[in-house]
Formats: sequence, structure tokens, C-alpha cells
Amino acid sequence: MVGPVDESAAAPEDASASAPASGEPLWLRLLRQWGTIAVIVLTAVGFSFATPYFLTFSNFNNILFSMIVPCLVSIGLTYVVIAGSFDLSVGLCVTTTSIVCAFLIPLVGPWPAIMLSLLVAILIGSVNGVLVTYGRLSGIVVTLGMMFVLGGINIYLTGGYQVAVDYTEQAFRYIGQGRIQLTDDRSMAIGVPVVILAVIFILHLVLSGKTRAGYYIRAVGDNAMAAFYSGIPVYRWVIVAFVLSSLTAGIGGVLLTSISSSAQPVGGEGYLLGAFAAVFMGATVLGKGKPHVLGTLLGVFFIYMVNSGMNMVGFPFAARQLFAGCILILAVGANAMLNREEIHLKFI
Repeated sequence: MVGPVDESAAAPEDASASAPASGEPLWLRLLRQWGTIAVIVLTAVGFSFATPYFLTFSNFNNILFSMIVPCLVSIGLTYVVIAGSFDLSVGLCVTTTSIVCAFLIPLVGPWPAIMLSLLVAILIGSVNGVLVTYGRLSGIVVTLGMMFVLGGINIYLTGGYQVAVDYTEQAFRYIGQGRIQLTDDRSMAIGVPVVILAVIFILHLVLSGKTRAGYYIRAVGDNAMAAFYSGIPVYRWVIVAFVLSSLTAGIGGVLLTSISSSAQPVGGEGYLLGAFAAVFMGATVLGKGKPHVLGTLLGVFFIYMVNSGMNMVGFPFAARQLFAGCILILAVGANAMLNREEIHLKFI
């Protein structure tokens, strides 16, 4: 490789993405930048009129609590999508990490169990990344295969039964079930997992937007060949993107084990559709047209806010599934509109 590259060259923030297109009407520019946020706000206002229980601190806290694990999965997946690939194994990575953590707690204690289970998540991401780069395989094929491998391992380890965590593990259970009291009113309390999610989100926000790693991963995703000739070790940063995806999903698996005091052998696949919907919807936030961590967080929040509102109004489960599928299609379509000036060359 040629030597280090100037960060300004590596950052793919093209002027056309931030500056308005010449001759574009003001209303269209505002719609591009604030349209998604306006939809989120108007949807919240609509549900608040439909039911008086929607716009309350208790419901807001419930939404945040329900989106903890899906949000971690989505934030990790954002890096892989930014790098120009896909990771279909993130849901099963949550399940595997959860099972490993639950199995190891009685053997080595909670804190070593957490560390070892996160090492397993890093290993999963490393294998995915190495096969995609040095193995020259499709990210979809590799991670789909990894999804089946992890599913088989999970069933083999558990025999199809849940793995319970002993109720005497108070410190471990506090991670997922503890509450921080804000006032004397017991309803005004924030769950410890929500605080953990906020800390992890801030760390990823800084990592993706203010560090060399974030710039390089974005540069690789925008134009891998240009990044290579600029001196960026492309393979290394694609592998890092997969490791960040699996590691963040693994943290979600640890929290899931603590929240439920057990590990379930199946169910991780359910996080995948919502994660992709959140990432692609988040790409339209603030008119960026590219996936970013803040947008992903807002995308997850929107999906779970609407699910909460639908539950309160009385929509059936089928309607919620239909909504999730439509959001994914519309989000990808809006993302394509924001990038319509680019030549469409990615067909897989």
C-alpha cells in the first residue's frame, strides 16, 4: 500500500450531498432534508390524537425499552451497509451470543462470560469479513450461510430449550432489568439498558463521524477502487465493518439474556427485517442519502413508535407486518431518489 491518506480525501462527503442542487425549488430542498423527520413528528401527533395514552412518559419509556436490542443490531448493520455489503447473520449473532453468555455464567461468572461471548461475536464478524474480502465471496451468500451455521449451532447447544440464568446473579440481571429513579414517582424511572443504549449510540456516533475508521469505511463503500488507489487498506476496513456489526449485535445478545434472565435458541431472525428497514429509512434522514448512525436510531424509533401506536389503536399483527415491509420498500425508494444522480451499478 502507498502511505497514509489525508482524511479529507477519505471522507466521501461530497458537496452535492450537502449542498442543494442548482435550480431545485425551496420546498423540494426542505422536503429532502426534513421530510423524514416531519413524517416521524406528524405520525406521533396523529397517534396522540387517536389515543390519550400514546404521548406519555410511560409509553415513551416503553418504546425505548422495546427497541434496545433491535437498535443495537441496526446500528451495527449500518457499518456493513456503508461499506457496500450486507450482513444477514446479525439476528443469529444476537441469539448465539445470548446462548454462549447464558451457558458460561455458571462456569466462569457473569463478567468473564460477557467478555467471552463478545469475543465469539467478534469471531463471527471476522469470519464473515475474511470470506467476503480475501475469499472473494458475496456478502449475501457468506452471511446467509453463516446464518444457517449459527442456527444449527444454537439448536445443537440448547437442544431446542431455553437456557435459564440463575436468579442469584443479581449484578448481571441489573444490566437488563435495573431502573434508575428520576423522581419519587416510581413511574418516572429509566431502565439501565436504555442508558447503556444511549452510551453505545454516542460512541458509535463519534466513531462513524469523527474518526479515521468512520471516514475509511465510508470511503470504501463509496468507491472501493478509488479508496485502494488512495492508500486505504480496503480489505481491512471491510473486515472492521463486519466485526463492528457482529460486536454490536453481540452486545444486544448479552442485554437480551439479562433482560429475560434466559437465552432462547430461536428468534434472532426476527431482528433482520426491521434492522434493514431502519438502516435504509435512516439514510433518508436529513437528506443525506447514505446510511448513518443517527438516521438508523431515528429509523428504529419510528418503527417501534408506530408499532406502539398501532397496538394502542388496535391494529392486528398482520397490519404491523405489512407496515414493516412497506416501510422497507419506501425507504429504499426514497434512498434511490436521493442518489438519483449516481449511475446505478449495484444489482446484487
